[in-house]
Amino acid sequence: MLSSSIALAQDPGLEPPATESSQTEYTTTAIGGGAYLDLAYALSNNRPGNHGWRSKATTLFVDKLVLNNGTVFLGKRPSRASPWGFKAGVQLGKDVDNLSTTGSGTADLLKHLHYTYATYLAPVGGQELALVGGLIPGHLGYESFQAINNPTYTRVYGVDNVPYFQWGLAAQYPYGGKVSGVVMVTSGWDYLSSPNNAPSYGGRVHWDVNDAAWLRGNVFYGPEQENTSLEFWRLAVEGIGQVRIGDFELIGNFGYGAERQATVIGSPRYQWSWGALWVNWRPGGGPWSAGLRPEFFRDEDRLITSSRQTITAVTAALRYQVTVGRQVLQLRTEYRFDRSTGPDGGFWQGTNNMLVPNQQLFMLAVNWRFDTSYR
Repeated sequence: MLSSSIALAQDPGLEPPATESSQTEYTTTAIGGGAYLDLAYALSNNRPGNHGWRSKATTLFVDKLVLNNGTVFLGKRPSRASPWGFKAGVQLGKDVDNLSTTGSGTADLLKHLHYTYATYLAPVGGQELALVGGLIPGHLGYESFQAINNPTYTRVYGVDNVPYFQWGLAAQYPYGGKVSGVVMVTSGWDYLSSPNNAPSYGGRVHWDVNDAAWLRGNVFYGPEQENTSLEFWRLAVEGIGQVRIGDFELIGNFGYGAERQATVIGSPRYQWSWGALWVNWRPGGGPWSAGLRPEFFRDEDRLITSSRQTITAVTAALRYQVTVGRQVLQLRTEYRFDRSTGPDGGFWQGTNNMLVPNQQLFMLAVNWRFDTSYR
């Protein structure tokens, strides 16, 4: 992994665009920019009156055409020749609207701020220490807030319920060319609201096993309640692995979280977990790709979704991608079957929005991006 690429998440401002290898060397010193659009229609067999997809944070509307994300940004990628970099942008759309539902004026304004940060590459011990500070991508989860970076259009429940954005400062350092580590200090789990003023902490270890496989471990640890005693801190850990075999790509992601409750009698430990397996096929590296993804999400203590439930789902996806210069266009379709069980489980159905255990969706989406901040 090149130290000139700050690998915190699948953010186009930190990593190469979807059409570029993660091993691309950036040497440009020019300021560039770009734009992103995400338009989708999801047909639900349940036809809920509120057009909602329960327990989701993105792509959460069904049975109507939706602009999920529109973003414009400016940026400069850091390089050995020009170590300073930055990114700044604004965003709108239904996915953005759902980042904050508190009605707070400040939160409603800040949620329209896209990743906005400064970066610097400092030579340390023959390698480059990469520093990034500001509104940075969340480091948990395999998938990105912008669907164009993801193997499937809709995201898994586990990733949809971890932070996509963080206020913080992060440092990354490579070890021997194949291993890199990231440590960070952030404002907390929810970057638009916080129950306290104490910082939270995160970390990542990434190992490039070989040219076809890598492994990654992530951790989040910090106080997410008014009581900031160490015994009540939230812990989330996960492992991610990817391997390429010919035209096939396999990705696995498993995570676990826990938090002892300060305001509940007996201070019980609430837990949640998630997992997913992506199987992707791109014949000959061409424009067509297909994928299958089973997943699960357990929130039996209602810590994350406010509902005691276990969700399982299977997604089948087809994608066509064309690249023209700095532009990438993706046409995507998906079918997925979701099942939610438990005392509070279910998906909305009908004009009365009653809860039923199953949901089927057929999705059509268009993703487009234009990016001049690399060469």
